[in-house]
Amino acid sequence: MNIRRCVALMSLGVQVLTTSPMAATGVAGASSVSMATVAAFGAPYRGAPLSTSPAVVALATTSDGHGYYVLRSNGEVDAFGVASYGSVRAGALTGGVTATGIAYDAATGGYWVVSSDGRVRGFYAPNLGGPHIHAGGWGQYASAVAIASTSDGRGYYVLRANGGVEGFGVPWHGSLAGRLTYGATAPVVAVGIATDPATGGYWVATSNGRVTGFDAPVARAVVSNTGATSAMPTTAIASGVAGAGYYVLHANGTVAAFQVPARGSPNPATITSIGAMASGIAVDPATGGYYEAFDLTPLGGYLNPLRQVEALVPQEIDQGVDYCGSGPVYSIGAGVVKNVFASDWPSGVFIAYQLTSGPAKGLAVYVAENVTPRVSVGERLSAQSVVGILHDAKTCMETGWADVRQTNGHVMGHLQFNGKNSTSYGLNFSAFLQTLGARPGLPQHFGPPGPIASSWPKW
Repeated sequence: MNIRRCVALMSLGVQVLTTSPMAATGVAGASSVSMATVAAFGAPYRGAPLSTSPAVVALATTSDGHGYYVLRSNGEVDAFGVASYGSVRAGALTGGVTATGIAYDAATGGYWVVSSDGRVRGFYAPNLGGPHIHAGGWGQYASAVAIASTSDGRGYYVLRANGGVEGFGVPWHGSLAGRLTYGATAPVVAVGIATDPATGGYWVATSNGRVTGFDAPVARAVVSNTGATSAMPTTAIASGVAGAGYYVLHANGTVAAFQVPARGSPNPATITSIGAMASGIAVDPATGGYYEAFDLTPLGGYLNPLRQVEALVPQEIDQGVDYCGSGPVYSIGAGVVKNVFASDWPSGVFIAYQLTSGPAKGLAVYVAENVTPRVSVGERLSAQSVVGILHDAKTCMETGWADVRQTNGHVMGHLQFNGKNSTSYGLNFSAFLQTLGARPGLPQHFGPPGPIASSWPKW
């Protein structure tokens, strides 16, 4: 079992669990204390899942403040201080589908889990339905990204990436559907929803940090960044106790408090330096503090290369995986640049680098299409190296396995591709990215993927 790197933190009141000790030497401002996938700020720490893949994507607290539930992208749920009622059955989530959110049912003590295809599964909680999301490539059907329950346990709201909100067992108060662009163009996407127990309404947060209230008061226009490529995306939102404001979480772990007490956050330089990403936040009703969930890295030396891309939207899988968004694309790990341009690829960009360490040592990765290169041929890379900038949220890039024998733009397994199908190498690379915490691509179903080399690593 691969143990992810631990995150070194320096923040007052942080309570942590070390699952794989890692000294914090060389990290500016960091202490020697390390943590796993959950950190507590002004709330009692009760434990965390081991920092192994799949990625931790969300968490939810109980109404009595006795503990919390932590959700992974495969639907696995871990309970800390509270009773466990099960997880999504292994293998139940088909290719390209991940669990994205969890919400507590105050009426039964159970919980609901939503997956990106819109299906909601109840665990000792009544299944009240979910949005119907058509299957398909190229991201034209906005996926479900979060779920939030009401404090009275009557039901829940499901949020989609295009800002659409649907209520199940609860009244609808509006949404951002039609006000956000989603699909082949993804400048801003919805990322989180939180209910306001004071008014019965809810807040919706988007990737650029804006919060919109629907029958819920907005403290002020919350803007975490300007959309520039150096910006840090927003990942989640949580309401305060009794509806007194809300907390907005950013990918580097920083928390913005609006009309609620600030409880602290981890050192953002430490979080980003090792490729971690804060993926969820939940408030402890007993203390008013909160918990943060972190997606850490499961493969020794490899980090999520898309960890700072804003408004990241997975698209189709063909020879590789297509993604829309805006921001820096990192090297997965240590490697050397073999190629930067290829005239036979859209926009002429084809960055290829060969990995020199880790479980995929010797294999090569490409990043192509609508990316501005930041490397040169022969350059040595680390997991902190930016290979290119996905410079316009209105365009998309492709990334996948490259052919080490050819550095002129021909990708591994290209003969399997007929223009509409997902190749075996594209599917393999999508699974690889998912182990690093990135959302997988969307498989196509227009032909067989073809064989993959028997020696090729599986993820």
